[in-house]
Amino acid sequence: MSAVTCHDPAVINLSKIARLADILLDVVGVAVGSLLLVIGIETYHDGGSVGWPIAGSVLFLVNLWVACRRFTRRRKPAPSS
Repeated sequence: MSAVTCHDPAVINLSKIARLADILLDVVGVAVGSLLLVIGIETYHDGGSVGWPIAGSVLFLVNLWVACRRFTRRRKPAPSS
């Protein structure tokens, strides 16, 4: 059984838009994590709890790990059958 491909431009554009939105969400997640890390460090320097930089660093590292995994998955070629 052969694969069926759709040549409708609306479907192709929707797929491209979804892929770009997925990439944008990965980048925004890392940016938000780094922003919270910086704010947590500043809060700690101003006398706040040590939990803020710890929470910011955990959030940043988790978002970075997820983004790296998803970017490497996108770069791998599809297995040929």
